[in-house]
Amino acid sequence: MGIAFAHRIAMLDHVLISCNIPEISREHFYRAINIYIFKPHVVNRKLFGINNLLSIAYRKTDEKKLDPAEYLKEFKLQYMMQRKCDEITTILGHKYKLQINPNVSKTIELERYSEENGTGYLILNRLLPRNLNVFQPLDMLAMIDFDSQSVCFVCLQDEQNNLTPKIIFSVELCMQKLSIKCSSTHSDEKSMIWLKEILFHRLVKWINALIKKGNTASTKEEIGSLSLIDNLEAYNQLYSTLKTKYGTEMVRIWPETTDPKKFVYEDIAIATYLLLLWKQEREATDTDQLQSFVDVGCGNGLLVYILTSEGHNGFGLDLRKRKIWDLYPKNVSLKAEPLVPSDDALFPKTDWIIGNHSDELSPWIPVLAAKSSYRCRYFLLPCCAFEFDGSKFQRKNSSVSQYSDFLSYVRQISDICGFRTAIDRLKIPSTKRTCIIGSERTYAENQFATYCKNIQIFIDSRNNTVRETDGNWSADFKPRESVEKVRNCTKIDRNIIEEIVRIVFEALIAKKRIATEFPDKQWNAGGILAIGELVNLITQDKLNCLKSECGGLQTLLKNNHQIFQVLNGNVQLRIPTRRGESSKTAEEMQKRVKKQKNPRVVELKERLCWFYCNHPDGCPLEEKDCKFKH
Repeated sequence: MGIAFAHRIAMLDHVLISCNIPEISREHFYRAINIYIFKPHVVNRKLFGINNLLSIAYRKTDEKKLDPAEYLKEFKLQYMMQRKCDEITTILGHKYKLQINPNVSKTIELERYSEENGTGYLILNRLLPRNLNVFQPLDMLAMIDFDSQSVCFVCLQDEQNNLTPKIIFSVELCMQKLSIKCSSTHSDEKSMIWLKEILFHRLVKWINALIKKGNTASTKEEIGSLSLIDNLEAYNQLYSTLKTKYGTEMVRIWPETTDPKKFVYEDIAIATYLLLLWKQEREATDTDQLQSFVDVGCGNGLLVYILTSEGHNGFGLDLRKRKIWDLYPKNVSLKAEPLVPSDDALFPKTDWIIGNHSDELSPWIPVLAAKSSYRCRYFLLPCCAFEFDGSKFQRKNSSVSQYSDFLSYVRQISDICGFRTAIDRLKIPSTKRTCIIGSERTYAENQFATYCKNIQIFIDSRNNTVRETDGNWSADFKPRESVEKVRNCTKIDRNIIEEIVRIVFEALIAKKRIATEFPDKQWNAGGILAIGELVNLITQDKLNCLKSECGGLQTLLKNNHQIFQVLNGNVQLRIPTRRGESSKTAEEMQKRVKKQKNPRVVELKERLCWFYCNHPDGCPLEEKDCKFKH
């Protein structure tokens, strides 16, 4: 945009903030703007996302320059008169001599329009708030003018607008200077502070990242969030409804040791996704019959509970029962039994097989669906990576993460199973949120038996052991134990624990050091030794006992925290502290605060003082001051 243009826009005559970016290009500018237009939630955490209502390209048909701010002001006036957007576009198109092309992508196509004079975009998005109980959706209109290299924004609703700036503003690029402008008559301080301190700095950050990255096109396949859901506004509304309906009460009564706020709301989001996906499927096939399902590896069973409560017939399978299962209504079907991939593990009458963090069964989910029936579909949200035989998946492509490589592997399995595979990303509080969906087949139904044979050939090629013809699909696959083994060194023979504690204690006090905390006593606080040094002092048979219980020597010493302090791989004696005081170091307390909602100093007066009974110098504290009994 030329400097003359800045003066020409009478409404936006005030430069709110600006800075020079020497290497910025038009492409950098528009790609950064594109992020804000279509992903405003990355700037504003009150937002869930957007629903694109209108994306059109325009071209001026006369010589007169277009004033974006003036156009948006008139659009807003027409909108407040309750005219429809298509009608407003037609009215203003005639007034401003614009040729409209509504058949455009919902992203900015620079190559197609930026080289022509008098061209640009008009984009209307509905901003969807995260909390519908507090905020209402708002419509934000953006006008991109390629001639002036400016993007002008306006919110079409004035009332209850607490989500976005209440003023008309523009983001402009002129002579490698990035600016945000508004009218000098506007006095909304909150809006202007947000534009200067939040939006502008985020735009600069994105642009600098793009400059650093260069203009080379990425070969990585971009996967959008909820890309298979037709209406994000419907998703936002349904999620809010289910959150109110199930979330608060489930968090309140949650009996498991896992974090309820993470697991409850994550499963609500997954249920929302599936309910809308299945609704779209029913609409496409013109049927009212609700889909049936099986949740393989259902865990806490919350997803089964929600889907059942919303009218879908199905059940969940898992190796072991959870405490929360008893709290669900009787119509929620949950079965504690192992599933071994075989001819006996088919679900021929089930519409959908669900694998939500199904661990060892994750690569089997497409196979189970493919072999159950021609019309069986699947939804898989993988987490841990496994092979068909239950062993850990070994990454083949070192240029990507193990998770990304495993996703590619599962997609390969899905393709071999004959599915038209779709990939999507969920909006859940997890880093592993990519789901894989097989809802259609690529072959005719009369080829079903042939594909089942080809699937088995592929499985056999991945297994190390030759499979016998006993109906099992893998010779090596074995489900986990139904009872989760406690592996934290608490089940080791007490005599072995006491012997190891004695060995470590004697090694530490051999490096004599008088504790300065007790100036009136000569109390040996011992030295500091690395875990590796202490391991060498313990016989192999005792180390094997520790190894079988997972965690090893370090876990055992941490279990005896009243005696030892373990930090950064080093061990020393814990200096006794008086009653009411914490013996934790600042670093230990910080870790403890993160793990516990209400950290506190625990009084253990019912236990004997280990130092009083075992230390050559006894306990340096008087019994009345010690936390333990003398």
